[in-house]
Parts: sequence; structure tokens; C-alpha cells
Amino acid sequence: MRLFFLFLTVLILCFVLHPVSAQERRPLTPEDLVNLRSGYDAEISADGKTVAFVVSEPTVPNQVDNGGNDNIWIAPTDGSKPAGLFASSTSPKNNYYPRWSPDGRWLAFLSDRGEGSEAQIWLMTAGGGEAQKLTDVKAGVSSFRWAPDGRRIAFLARDPLSDAARQMEQRRDDAIEIDHNWQYTRLWVIDLSERKSQVITRKNVEVKDFDWSPDGDSFAVAYTATPLPKDWTHGSLAVVRRSDGEFLRNLADDVQEVWSSNIRWSPDGHNIMFFERSPLGFASWVSLVDPNGGPVRALLKDEPVTFWACEWAADSRHVIGGAIVSDRVKLLRIDIATQQMDTVAEHLSGRPDFSVGADGHAFAYIAEKPDSPGEVWSLVAGQLPRQLTSLNPQVASFRLGAMREVSWVNRMDGRKLNGILVTPPDFKPGRPHPTIIQAHEGTSEWWIGWQGSWYQWAQLLASNGYVVFLPNPRGVMGEGWKSAEMAQNYDGGAYQDTMDGLDSLIKQKIADPERLGIGGWSNGGYMTAWAVTHTDRFRAAVAMAAPVDFPLWWGTTPVRKYLEAVYGATPVRARQEYETHSPLYFAQNCKTPTLIVHGAEDTSVSIAQAYEFYRALEASGVETEMVVYPREGHYMQEPAHQVDLQKRILLWFDKRLK
Repeated sequence: MRLFFLFLTVLILCFVLHPVSAQERRPLTPEDLVNLRSGYDAEISADGKTVAFVVSEPTVPNQVDNGGNDNIWIAPTDGSKPAGLFASSTSPKNNYYPRWSPDGRWLAFLSDRGEGSEAQIWLMTAGGGEAQKLTDVKAGVSSFRWAPDGRRIAFLARDPLSDAARQMEQRRDDAIEIDHNWQYTRLWVIDLSERKSQVITRKNVEVKDFDWSPDGDSFAVAYTATPLPKDWTHGSLAVVRRSDGEFLRNLADDVQEVWSSNIRWSPDGHNIMFFERSPLGFASWVSLVDPNGGPVRALLKDEPVTFWACEWAADSRHVIGGAIVSDRVKLLRIDIATQQMDTVAEHLSGRPDFSVGADGHAFAYIAEKPDSPGEVWSLVAGQLPRQLTSLNPQVASFRLGAMREVSWVNRMDGRKLNGILVTPPDFKPGRPHPTIIQAHEGTSEWWIGWQGSWYQWAQLLASNGYVVFLPNPRGVMGEGWKSAEMAQNYDGGAYQDTMDGLDSLIKQKIADPERLGIGGWSNGGYMTAWAVTHTDRFRAAVAMAAPVDFPLWWGTTPVRKYLEAVYGATPVRARQEYETHSPLYFAQNCKTPTLIVHGAEDTSVSIAQAYEFYRALEASGVETEMVVYPREGHYMQEPAHQVDLQKRILLWFDKRLK
């Protein structure tokens, strides 16, 4: 291991002492992206002196049984020593979710090391040494939190299969009754001195998130009535007594569960913070409620900002929040009395990843830049931020695109819009280039930061000669909940937003109108399918995991309640509404060569959607191909598949736009 760190140090010095010139840099490849390390879950100690974080090592494509290998590293926040490995495993096992004890003497984490494959809580002293296994629950632990006094740990674990169910499974007499025989996620507590676990929530509810009361006698619990997806939009918040698990009082019934419950009890005990659900459920805002009951109070509800996670400052008068503001990801400090926002740090990763020291003045977070994947940073209030890691020095050898913000106006209703433009290294103003739109996935905003992964194609395409346009139409996060709720008009106003942005680039002689492409994953796949069935301006398209048939989608997706919220009914009663927003029913209009990509095990968007669209385009005489990736769900997990996908995307566009 020491030799490895010596080699890494030498490699970093080589890049520092001999920076790579522009002429020596080479285009980015799919293999380059798959081989990137990623750092996440930066957890600062209570005294603010040490940060623990997880490094996800790249896996080797095409190697059998090559699982993930996430390891825990630590680094002093003052930069006095280089970051180093803290908890690892020699086999492809995962060590993740590091959490310091309140006194800083212990680091607890989740790991699937040892016998079995389920994650359990393990303990190590702050000085290192051998890890001790703390829990042994059959279905594994999903998350945990230290008690304020450090003597207990509360955790979430799902009910295991019953002995009878296991025996039926072994006999292959295991018919599945849909929406029956639920296994609930429950709240447990383990005492560190006795090493015994006790279930707290015996009541049959699905616990989503929780936090300890400052005195350790109660919990704030976010829950739904069942584990079923139909209840995701009906989260509640309650106070539960630790001694017997009794639900003492319900505090709120509009808890946003899908994105992040993020339940946090203030240090002074006077407020519980949670994310309150917007009317249609596409977004949320931060709210507070008294643990003893009373009205819910929203924070910054109507501001153009979307919070992903929040923590209390030590004074209980301020909240620290990671948020998307327009196309920037920031760490903000909010005064709960005046609701004034101040920026603590910028350039956080796409999903805010941060933690706060006990005094509220020291922070650790993951930050990224357009030319650099996420790195671990520390910050002490009043001082300059400090970069603690250099996980991917090889990025300096890549020819990357230049990134900048662009803005335009919807010509129909005058709405002001923004997006990101990534131009190739040899870009020359005034000379139109082949241009590809990548429509955003879900309702996430495209942001100024690293855009390189299996679903973020911008840097790969730009490095290989394309202008890439990342539009943020109505219906995305980052502009507040009202904008996010406009996702219901995604195929109308948002489509016009996107095309007007493209026309703006053509007018500026950035985009070549004769060499246009479009692509995207999930919601971006939907926009791609909608675009190619409503215009013939594109010469190539890639639709990945795209919902194209809304009546079918309603019946096969966990998020069907969102469709019902948008269209006001099920397709049984509003079939025309569902069909008129479905690209499938306009397939006869398509003229664009379209590559359709899907994971065989996708439960969010059934693979039947891909087959329908493929057959419809084929029957309409459209040039089309369909690629299915075995074992993959809605997210592409296997490295060989990630490489293959990106190679196909490049080839598809190269053959038709160059």
C-alpha cells in the first residue's frame, strides 16, 4: 500500500512539474470516463480537524465477478498530511457511509465485508486498527446515526424474509402476490456497551429517515404507510419515544420522501427540519415544525433555489444547506429568523455532498469544476477553501471542452431561460459546428461542473469535436418549486424552450443547422423521442430509457402517482390526455435515425417502452437500432456496458453529423 501511495505522489508531481501542453493532450475516450475515481460522502469530525470520505475505485470492464470497491479515506482538514486509506478490503467489497462519533474517538461505517453480502455497521478507532463488526441483521443496514451522547447508534433495517418464505423460495414454490406480504424498514437502536440491538418501530410503517432528539429520549421519524411506491408521495413526520417505540404525535403529512427526507432535530430541541412536498410532488422546500406540535413554517419557499440537503448550525439559529441555484451548486447559510441566505462555498458536485463541524464553522464538501471531477475540500469560516485530494491527475492530459453559461428567451411566452454550452477544444467563433442537444434527465438542472459519466455525455462529445448544448427548460430544479412543477408541460413549453435555445445558437453561428443531433437518458430520452416525432431538423438521435407510451408507463412504473397528479386521473378515465403526450403515438412523423437504448431489468421505465418505440419507428420506415443491456436497470452499473454505450453514442453521431 505504501508503494501505491508513493507511485501516486510521483504521478501527481509529474503533472505539477511538467504540465501537459495543449498540443500533447488527447481526446477523451469512454474508457477514460469509466476509469475515473470518484470521491463522495465527505464527513467532518466534530472538532473540525479530520474529514473521512469514500473513494470509489474504477472497476475493470469485461472482468468476471468484478464488483465495486469503495474504500474509506481520511485527511486532516489543514492539509498537513496527504489523504490516506483508512478502511479498505482486499476483495471487491464496499466500505462506505463513514460517521464520526460525537467525541471523535470512533468512526462507524457500513461494509459488506465478512460473511454474507449484506451491509452491517462496523467500528474503528480514530487512530485506525482492526474493524469491529457491530450489527448482524439479516437484511442489512441502510443508514444510521450516532446518539448525541455517543453511547448508542440508531439504524434502519428492512424486515428479512420469514423462515416460511425462505423455505418456499428454496422449493421454488414462491409465487409473488403483488402489493402483499410487505417487508417494512424499521428503526433499531444498538447499545455500544452491550452490543445488543432493539427494534424501536414495531408499528407497521415504512421508516424513511430519522434523527435523535438532543436528549436522546425520542426520535423524529419520516415514514409512509407502506413500502409501496404508491405511498411515496404521502410521507408523514412524527415524534417516536425511544423506550417503547410509541408514536407520540404526528407533526406533518406532506413530507417529501422521494428526493430526500433529511429529517434534522435542532441542537436546542425547539425545531425539527424536514423537506415539505410541493403540490404535485415534483419538488420541495425546507420547513420547520415544533416537536410539540403546531404550524409548519416554510423557509425560502418562493425563492428560485432547490435544496438537496440541510444541516443545523450549532447555534440552532442557522441552517446550512446544499442547493442548486440556477446552474450553480452552492453551500448556503440561512438565518431562520430573517431567511437571509449567504454563500459559504461554491462549485459543489451535482448532488450537494457536505458536512458541518460541531461548532458550525468548519465544513467538508465535494467540489468539482468543468475540467475536474469531484475532489474533497475543507473550509473554515473566514479562511480560504483548501483542496485535500487529487484523485484523478490524469485528467490534465485530456482535451476537454470549454464550458459557459448561455441564456435565451422563449419566443412564445417570453420566459427567460438558461443552459450550458460546451464547445470543442478547436472551436472557432463564427464557424458553425455540428451540435448535439443533451436533454436533462429527471428534473435535475444542468450545472456548471464536471459533465463526464455514462449519462453525462457533454465532455466526451465536445472532446471529440461537437458543440454540446445542455438546456434548462421549464420543469427543472434550481429555479424553485413553481418552475419544477412545470414539468407537467415538458412536451409543450419545455420543448419550445429547448428549440428556441437551439435557434439562438444557430443565429450566433455556433450550431450548424444541417448537422444537429439530440439525445438523453430517462426524461432526456423522453424529450429526444418527443423531438424526433415533432420535427425533422435532427440528423441523429439517441433515446435511452425513454418513457414513450404514458398509458403503459402508468401501469408499470413506481411513479405513476406523478402522472395522475399531472393529468388529474388515471389513463382509464383520461386516456386521450395520456396518449396526446406520448411520443409513441406520433412515431409516424419521425424521419430521424434513432438509436434506442434500454436496460433489460429497468423497473422505472419498462423495457416494453423501448420495444414499442423501436417497432413503431421500424414500421414507419425510420432508420433505427435498438440495444439492450442485460442485468441493467434504470441506471447503467457495469463498466463494460458503460464503455459500450458511449462508444455507440459516438459512432451513431459521427456517422451522421461528420
